[in-house]
Amino acid sequence: MSRNDDRPRRTEAMAGAGDPLRESRIGGTRVYAGALLDVRRDEILLPDGKQSVREYIVHPGAVLVVPERDDGMLVVERQFRYPLDRAFLEFPAGKLDAGESALACARRELIEETGWTAVEWTHLGAIHPSIAYSTETIELYLARGMHHVGARLDAGEFLDVVEFAEAALLEAQDEGRLTDAKTVAALAHYARWRSAPARCCRLRIAGRVQGVGFRDWIARTAEAAQIAGWVRNRRDGDVEVHLEGPRERCDTVIARCRRGPRGAAVELVEVMRDTGSHELSDFAMLPTR
Repeated sequence: MSRNDDRPRRTEAMAGAGDPLRESRIGGTRVYAGALLDVRRDEILLPDGKQSVREYIVHPGAVLVVPERDDGMLVVERQFRYPLDRAFLEFPAGKLDAGESALACARRELIEETGWTAVEWTHLGAIHPSIAYSTETIELYLARGMHHVGARLDAGEFLDVVEFAEAALLEAQDEGRLTDAKTVAALAHYARWRSAPARCCRLRIAGRVQGVGFRDWIARTAEAAQIAGWVRNRRDGDVEVHLEGPRERCDTVIARCRRGPRGAAVELVEVMRDTGSHELSDFAMLPTR
């Protein structure tokens, strides 16, 4: 058992600075460091000034992908999980490699495990699956505009790729055939996103998207759909779009962004919730930033 007083990476928001319930770390020990698990044992100060101990696992973070085909079917895996000695229904998921962004990990895991690629990636939110004993955060993504190219499973990885309608997955949940916590949570986030009455979101569109009239095209497309927002070129070569309006109209515009105007070659449409509605009444073209 080796000493290691380095704290797991925590932001002030995660640490809950100023929260009267916050527990403060005094010191700690790394109990075990394996290929997957990094187990810590910390001495902590309780809110009442007394001391106690917390044991937990430091996790690099993970992603989960809800892959939706153009026909609405969802791509799901059956994978054997040794600790519970059975196969489980799960959405594709995996942990982040060192220095890897969540979106890059999601794109990699989707193709490696299922053989599908996608152009449109919507960030649905994040979950903390084991808050009592793990630092793990799982970022949830919805993948659309998919194309099948063949799986690239890691050595020693075995799984079946199957397809379910949303209603069939909910039925499997009701019957106890779908019990994986991250998949249950992601299905709830997915249903909420699909049923939201309105959208307020930011798009990052990457690829050959500047110098092909993309700004003019998106302005015309948004105005024809009667939704508000703005578009601008970015100095990194991407196009940034803000959309506000009814869900169906915004989703139609987002889907059209996968192709863009003639001459464009769109590689990625990243969709992120924007913080609050700006209550815009028209669509504008902004200067490059």
